[in-house]
Amino acid sequence: MKKILSITFIAFLIASCSPVRHAIHLEMRYPSKSGIEFTGKNIAVVHLENDNPLSNALGEGIADGLAYALENDYGTGEGSIGIYRMSVTRGGDYRSKDTLMNLLVDTGSDVVFLLDTLATGKMTMGGPSSVASPSSADSSYLSSGSLPFKMGLYCFDAMNKDEKVYTFTGSSTAVPFAYSDGRQDTETIMKRAEESLVELGFEAGNTISSNFKSQWKYEQYSVVYFETQPWYKAMEYADRYAWKDAMDIWLELLDTNDRLKRSCAAYNLALASYMLGDYDLASKWLDRSDKDNKLPMSDTLRKRIESRK
Repeated sequence: MKKILSITFIAFLIASCSPVRHAIHLEMRYPSKSGIEFTGKNIAVVHLENDNPLSNALGEGIADGLAYALENDYGTGEGSIGIYRMSVTRGGDYRSKDTLMNLLVDTGSDVVFLLDTLATGKMTMGGPSSVASPSSADSSYLSSGSLPFKMGLYCFDAMNKDEKVYTFTGSSTAVPFAYSDGRQDTETIMKRAEESLVELGFEAGNTISSNFKSQWKYEQYSVVYFETQPWYKAMEYADRYAWKDAMDIWLELLDTNDRLKRSCAAYNLALASYMLGDYDLASKWLDRSDKDNKLPMSDTLRKRIESRK
């Protein structure tokens, strides 16, 4: 739920005392491509380390990049996702549910990512090439190379009733680089290139995060009102996304013997509950609305509520 795009008015009954449908177009948040819902959950990222400095540097960067991208997407703020490093133990089964559940407890999170040690190939570096506009004499030459790697990323969501371990694998090639004055020996160039792997891993982590970022869809929702001041006021609150304030008025409007008005107020309460993320309450209000007088848009809202449960 992000922003209101446009507003229209649709009368679904003609008489002056009939309700009017106020249509609001919203951009709504949906689970990521992975199928995992991260909204409102505490997330931790753990990366494994071994005795391979290339794997460790690249893995550290990937973990940082993944956490940074998810913090921005879910609006939790920089540093809100804990990043942990853990040394590999011989014989450890790091993709097992038990291991990931232990990490959930240790990190105090709802969702944990575990980045396995990367399987890296041989890093190669090309000769130095002059830089067109160097910032200094020490950076007037650039050497670049390649480092193939394979990765495994495991994710476990303690709040998912399926208790499934999600596994994501992939392979790519990093392009390490090193600036110099053109006179450094191969060992020095290789060492500087290793230092660039954290930065390259960060970029890779940002790319990987696309599987876990929210998906957004444009949808239309309807608020029902009658042409009297209390209904207008509630609709104005809904326009400002002040659902709780609107609910206070709709709760008062339930106190009537007019079944149609009770149905409309209950429907609006169902919509507000849905927008606030209380899907069970939304279902109960929609049941009450249907019992008094089922509205034309009831089925559409019910399908949306059920899809979120």
